[in-house]
Amino acid sequence: MRVTAIRQVPYSQRVGTYHFQMIQAKLNGPVQPITGYNLQPFYTRHQQWITDFADSLSNLYRYSAELNQAVKQFDPSRRNSVLYARRAISSNRDRLQAKAGARAKPGQHQIEIIRLAAQQMIEGKWADSGDTSIVPPGLHRFSLFIGEQETPFSVQVSPQDTHEQVLKQLVHLLHQSGRGVSGSLEYQGESSRLVLRSLETGAEHAFFLRDQEGSLVRTLGLDQITRQAENAEYYVDGTWQSSSSNRVELTDKVTATLLQTGRVTLRIEPDHETLLQKVRDVIDRYNRLHAFLRDRPDLFVSHMSGTLERVSQAIHTGLGDFGLYPAADGQLAVDEEVLLHSLERNYPAFEKEISMLPRLLTKETGVWNTTSPSLLTYFSNASAVERPFSSIRLPHLFFRQAIYTGLIVNQLW
Repeated sequence: MRVTAIRQVPYSQRVGTYHFQMIQAKLNGPVQPITGYNLQPFYTRHQQWITDFADSLSNLYRYSAELNQAVKQFDPSRRNSVLYARRAISSNRDRLQAKAGARAKPGQHQIEIIRLAAQQMIEGKWADSGDTSIVPPGLHRFSLFIGEQETPFSVQVSPQDTHEQVLKQLVHLLHQSGRGVSGSLEYQGESSRLVLRSLETGAEHAFFLRDQEGSLVRTLGLDQITRQAENAEYYVDGTWQSSSSNRVELTDKVTATLLQTGRVTLRIEPDHETLLQKVRDVIDRYNRLHAFLRDRPDLFVSHMSGTLERVSQAIHTGLGDFGLYPAADGQLAVDEEVLLHSLERNYPAFEKEISMLPRLLTKETGVWNTTSPSLLTYFSNASAVERPFSSIRLPHLFFRQAIYTGLIVNQLW
């Protein structure tokens, strides 16, 4: 072997600057020896990062779930979908009030109320309340007839009983019987009388009293019917109908309360006010989730904001004609006047477009619930370029903690 050159490496370069300076100073140890190192600041930052990250994930899942819940109100496969909400509009609410149930068929109906259902009523004779009863003393037996059912009663009247005491005794007997007839006392000055009423309307609840022994019914004037029980009679679009109650079912899923006789126009249509409120709920929850991700650009992956942008564009494409549009800041907005006008003009088109929204949102954001949290918070491409020492070999969350808290991680460990 032939040597071509010899180079001398100075001692200071071979042992390092620190060791060389110690030799020069003829010292056997550091001038200021390191006795300990406090990791508490790094641990505190680590704990704060964990807390902030957990809170952010919790809010992300909650805001996303609430947005999906609001959107599912427009899912046509749900039985209680807001798309099936209906309202009934009466041309005369003093004459007829109606309520339309879900899935009621929209349309217009002509109602003519001929007669209202009525209770049976019997008004007794007036007599001085404090005077001796006009009913002769002794045992009186009488019966209450409702249809083919007979209920017997017996009353013992003593010579000392006042008119008011005998009437109160009858009221008590009728109440205890539970036969569907009520009794009450009416007063006019010093006089009083007994008034009997059926508890329900309709001809099937008609009743009358008959003396079996004695003359109590006849003496008190309870054998004369003041008002006969009657069924309600009305026409719906020219078809005659009858009901024992003034609360009737006009058409399938449409009920009404008859209040006065006469003609009424009833209109059944989608509940626009409820639809508007549900649209507001969707927009508010979308904007809350959008603002949440926008305010945390370094925490969540960038494609999550892109997901919301695709949803926003799809809404604008399908529902732009109904007043929904993306604002300049990326959030959603609605022109309520345009929406209500469009619902009245072309509700089927609105129903068709908005019914696609639940499926779209589930497709776009549903993956968030099944994706590992570490993948939701991994660095974007721009962030990765700024951090050349990041490595996919490390768990994403652990590496992010290490970078945030200032710790140096040996990847070979």
